[in-house]
Amino acid sequence: VLFLELGLTAAAGVRLPSVISDGMLIQRGEPFTVWGWAEPGERFGVCWQEACHPVEAGEDGRWQLELPQAPAGGPYSLHAGDIEIKDILVGDLFLCSGQSNMELPVRRVTDMFADEIASYESDMIRYFEVPDSPSFDGCREDAGGTWKRVCQKDVMSMSAFAYFFAKEMLSLTGVPVGIVNASPGGTPVEAWISE
Repeated sequence: VLFLELGLTAAAGVRLPSVISDGMLIQRGEPFTVWGWAEPGERFGVCWQEACHPVEAGEDGRWQLELPQAPAGGPYSLHAGDIEIKDILVGDLFLCSGQSNMELPVRRVTDMFADEIASYESDMIRYFEVPDSPSFDGCREDAGGTWKRVCQKDVMSMSAFAYFFAKEMLSLTGVPVGIVNASPGGTPVEAWISE
């Protein structure tokens, strides 16, 4: 009924970037922006926290919408057209970036911290690693990647610094913690600044 009242239709052409996907974490206490692509002029709804918001894609097929803040916790879900994003947590989100010291994975520190790593899992920590795949022909619309939880299946490939930092933050605040890691090792500073 709401879709009929808003004049919206089913939105089969709606796409979202990989960072807006199942298991994501968004920053508490702040509005957040969702964005994506659809057919030019396509109209659909984005539903969050029991409210639906009408969206219309521009002539280039791009769209974005700022959604209201949500309290820490979850899991929540978000609908964008026909897409449902599940298991969303709201908490504290951190960007970790650097070179090889930030990129160093947990599997490389297991000799020192084997027991601590093997005995710990948490659904309250979410981790997104931006793939290290350079592009020399302009910006990409979507870099790829997936959200992971701290579990034995996935923990070995996570940044060791980010892993221990997230554990500490969660123990101090009791609030879900999200990490976005963008760390290409061995890159010179000139790669990060303009001429």
